[in-house]
Amino acid sequence: MAVSQESRFEHYVLDRGLVTEEELRQARQFLNQAEEQGKRPSMPEALVQVGALTRSQARRVFGSLKEETSSPTIQIPGLQMMERLGRGSQAVVYKARQISVDRIVAVKVLLSRAARDPEARRRFVQEGRAAAQLSHNNIVQAIDAGEAEDYSYFIQEFIDGTTVYDLLKSRGGPLAEEQALEIVIHIAEALAHAHSRGFIHRDVKPKNIMLTKEGVAKLADMGLARHAGDAGAALEEAGKAFGTPYYIAPEQVLGSPDVDFRADIYSLGATFYEMLTGRPPYMAPTPQQVMQKHVSGILVPPDHVNPNLSAGVSEVVEVMLSKRPKDRYNTTEDLLADLRCVAAGRPPRIAREKVGMGGELLEGLAGGEEIRARAPEPPPPPSPLAINQLSIILLVALAVAVLVIVLQAVM
Repeated sequence: MAVSQESRFEHYVLDRGLVTEEELRQARQFLNQAEEQGKRPSMPEALVQVGALTRSQARRVFGSLKEETSSPTIQIPGLQMMERLGRGSQAVVYKARQISVDRIVAVKVLLSRAARDPEARRRFVQEGRAAAQLSHNNIVQAIDAGEAEDYSYFIQEFIDGTTVYDLLKSRGGPLAEEQALEIVIHIAEALAHAHSRGFIHRDVKPKNIMLTKEGVAKLADMGLARHAGDAGAALEEAGKAFGTPYYIAPEQVLGSPDVDFRADIYSLGATFYEMLTGRPPYMAPTPQQVMQKHVSGILVPPDHVNPNLSAGVSEVVEVMLSKRPKDRYNTTEDLLADLRCVAAGRPPRIAREKVGMGGELLEGLAGGEEIRARAPEPPPPPSPLAINQLSIILLVALAVAVLVIVLQAVM
């Protein structure tokens, strides 16, 4: 299978719950061992070998993928539909040509089954509206929306590239710190734009970060986005956990109605952590257990997992992943300031203030120096005034002693 087909196969079986992340890891390990022996099995074969799929399941997945890549039958005025790019639980995404301006676009169409669900339809419309109000080079641009043949759809910028999720999978390990920093700065800039307009993304994760062939990172999928001022939606969603288990903020896990931009900072921190270490910040056998660790688990600092990381980048990630929102960055602009400092080789001032470090110790850590405790300085010599006072006291004591001796002799 070609790399793109392998990636689509993995997405398909994972999104539909046919395999787990752990089973995919085992399959990749099987592939690496096979390559060392000069063999080149495919991912479907590896999943069969590790017992994650049966051969009949793999064949059915192949059939479904073939059907998805065939020419679509849906017709939308002004568009020439070309091929299906992928399918999720709620919608299918097509590649199309916008005839009027002769450009390639992506078209997201709500599945007919999901369209019958009022909540799914509401979220789909919400995604289109949120995307339409944001215009930034690091956000996938919305172009149009509408309905055709009883289908709800919206048209967006087509990204000819990959995702951070696929990039991590292809590498089989962490990204270089410089590359991860560049991506996270791009997405933090996108979030700063969204936050300045009152929108919270609420689902920042590797799958929702697109990478162009030129290396530009773009934030995608506004499906869970909500305006911070929408008090009605906040109360309606109270008690419900919206987000993706590996990257969800603690307050989202708890269903807090007061979720704000700091939840996006946390999710970006979890994504940053995985880019730097090759693994999410918390792992457990079930999604529920993973989410509970976000609430009460102890974070292993990223530089303890990957000792090649700088102290500065590790400190930034730890502040981003603080359990309490008030312990994270006060604004997305503050986060950007620290990220740019680390990228320039300088210490992250705000993060270090947050963790209570200061002065010479920080400068040493920034340069990778070993900091040793100073030997205590000797006490200063007493002043002349203190010496004179001591002499008077000693003379008085001596006079008293002499007087006592004389009196004893007389008696």
